[in-house]
Amino acid sequence: SGGVTLQVRLPQRCEYRLLADGKPVRSGTGETLTQAVTEPGVYRVEAYHNFLGRRRGWIFSNPIYIR
Repeated sequence: SGGVTLQVRLPQRCEYRLLADGKPVRSGTGETLTQAVTEPGVYRVEAYHNFLGRRRGWIFSNPIYIR
């Protein structure tokens, strides 16, 4: 099987990270994230914003289970 494509739309431009089983898979900056996933696992997306001059956690998704 060819896997799936994860597509994430964030409310505004920010720094993001895609994690698979707790390990970073991809990071970047923008409003969208599109990633082909071919391995089973538990995926999550984290988004960060600068607030009062510091990098702060903003969005932490629920687990996305790929089997």
